[in-house]
Amino acid sequence: MPKFFNKITRSFISLLNLLALVFIGLAYLGAHVSPVHISFVSFIGFAFPLLWVVNVLFVIHWAIKRRKRIVFSLAALALTWTLWSSVFNFNLGKKADIKELDNPVTVMSYNVRMFDKYVWTGDKETPQKIYQFIKDQNPDILCIQEFYINNKNNQYSENNILSQFKQFKYKNLEYNIETKSGKKYGLATFSKYPIIDKKPLLFKNTTNFSTQTDIDVNGTKIRVFNNHLESIRLQRENYKFIDTLEFKNDEATRRGLYDIFKKLNIAFEHRATQAETIGRHIENSPYPSVVCGDFNDTPVSYVYRKVKGELKDAFKESGSGLGGTYNGNLPSFRIDFIFHDEDFKSYNYEKFKVDYSDHYPILTTIDLTPIK
Repeated sequence: MPKFFNKITRSFISLLNLLALVFIGLAYLGAHVSPVHISFVSFIGFAFPLLWVVNVLFVIHWAIKRRKRIVFSLAALALTWTLWSSVFNFNLGKKADIKELDNPVTVMSYNVRMFDKYVWTGDKETPQKIYQFIKDQNPDILCIQEFYINNKNNQYSENNILSQFKQFKYKNLEYNIETKSGKKYGLATFSKYPIIDKKPLLFKNTTNFSTQTDIDVNGTKIRVFNNHLESIRLQRENYKFIDTLEFKNDEATRRGLYDIFKKLNIAFEHRATQAETIGRHIENSPYPSVVCGDFNDTPVSYVYRKVKGELKDAFKESGSGLGGTYNGNLPSFRIDFIFHDEDFKSYNYEKFKVDYSDHYPILTTIDLTPIK
């Protein structure tokens, strides 16, 4: 009898190992194949950190058992190592002294969620806290997503909001939505250094968009891309469904799950084409690129790979941990990024866990002196 149970246990473990290998392979596929062509694998990317850890456990298990099957799990880890290093980073290095860098520029990216206009945080002082936080961090270049103006409300009027950013002499404000009532929604790029050119980068059939801003930093010209890629557009009822989800096999649960997965699928496909467009703009840039923004997608995604291209990820350069930037009801993933030209080196990457938005701001220092 014990032999029978041992055989069943070994078969079960082998099956789990096979499933872990298949799913981590599908996650790898999802990062390399456009969701436009095959969309379901994009969902598996969300589970990649767990899948990677599970495969590590299988390596340990097969090593203890001294089984040749360890080769398959090791191969899976080796194949996906680049993906894992984008998800988790272990960096114990001390902060760099900016004064020792030749041409440093500090860059911040922050989705401010329309300066909390609907008081999602429950704190009416949140807009002022956002302004003060940015003043305290004092970046040289600031990329804001979900920038909001309402000229019929003094608190959100253009004059009032811009007065909060006086430390920046130059700005690029682009609005993709402007209403007759004076409301504006868009992207803002602020800079302490001269802006020499700027323009919006629009996408078809969506209100999400990007901008490019050419900035002269002490004689070094860079092109800064500020991005807000396709949102999932979950509604209040979707969040309510997630909060109360009990995984019952009933019509209401099936309908709620279908609605969420449908919206996710649409967003995956839109972001894929947007990422390809941004990637082409980066490749054709006459200047070294700095890319910021809310991608609404994880490092294990086609979007991340297409936008990043040959650029460096500031988080990988000097960040630590999992680096999740989403601040909401769903599990936190790193969906906000700062990339930069491969000839530059970045330092002191930091994520700030301030509850002023459904995103955490990120900051890094880039030395614009080319690496020799």
